[in-house]
Amino acid sequence: MKQSDPLQLVDKGTLNPPGPVGRLVRMSLGCACFYALYVLVLQFQSIIQTPISVLPDIAVLVFAAIFIINYVVNIGFGKSWGRWPSYFSIGAALLLTTMSWLAFGTANHPMFGAALWAWLVYFFSHLGVSFMLSAIIATPGCEMRAIPHLFGKISGRAVAEHHCPASFITKIDAWESKRTNPA
Repeated sequence: MKQSDPLQLVDKGTLNPPGPVGRLVRMSLGCACFYALYVLVLQFQSIIQTPISVLPDIAVLVFAAIFIINYVVNIGFGKSWGRWPSYFSIGAALLLTTMSWLAFGTANHPMFGAALWAWLVYFFSHLGVSFMLSAIIATPGCEMRAIPHLFGKISGRAVAEHHCPASFITKIDAWESKRTNPA
């Protein structure tokens, strides 16, 4: 496994589940993702009709998604595709922009807007549901393992865990574990 590989699964039971503070942080981050979805719904018409014009308004959402998409896809689906989710996302955006430019004489076309909107909705939906579910069922480690963790609970099968790439969440979980289980 390469050092830059975002997928580093560990056996079930390796990581401690989050305590109340860790769950509250995950719930808060889930709410932030759902707020981003709310913004996307409000901006739907603008994003579809004039995507390039709206990009400054949603730039934070786009940059967050590009920066984190590797973790969402790799950890969430339990497959190691490295940085390909980011490359694919950027490549698809460039391809759609080029196709819009060649076919319609503008990159600011609804075809690009619809794809951008759908990609952002997928990203924030997957992340938001994972954060909320992780808070509810106390998924150890990364929230992106919450959906597999739920299926594991339902089926009774062991599901691999993953350290959270967000170091502040890992630190909160470690602090709570030390506080409740002093060595």
